[in-house]
Amino acid sequence: MNKLLCQVCGGPAVDPESPLIPWLLTKTVFERTGLDSGRTNAPPTCWNCVPTALEQCPMLRDDFTLYTVRSVETAGVLANLYRPGIFREPIPTAHNVFVPWDASRYHPRTLAVAKVLELHGMKHVGP
Repeated sequence: MNKLLCQVCGGPAVDPESPLIPWLLTKTVFERTGLDSGRTNAPPTCWNCVPTALEQCPMLRDDFTLYTVRSVETAGVLANLYRPGIFREPIPTAHNVFVPWDASRYHPRTLAVAKVLELHGMKHVGP
């Protein structure tokens, strides 16, 4: 995710002719945080691989929106939360919760599942 590599071919997802990054998103992996921004744990997809991703990914076949993104920053993690139980055995308290980097009170009981990025300068491309 840090290197903005395509989820299909593993090459750079950033468009070489512009500074924009194509991003295929579904409702289940995207949370809007502003008019042109949002959070996701899904990696980008280069322009060449968009057709392949739409053809091969059942999740994208059911629901997708294609955006171009101007910039990204890491926002936190998607995580499972726990609390100490009897004999300090961890007890699950929440599943797939967004935990921002600055929410340090949750960090001791957090098990990260996926990195979450904040996407900025999003423009709807299709459908």
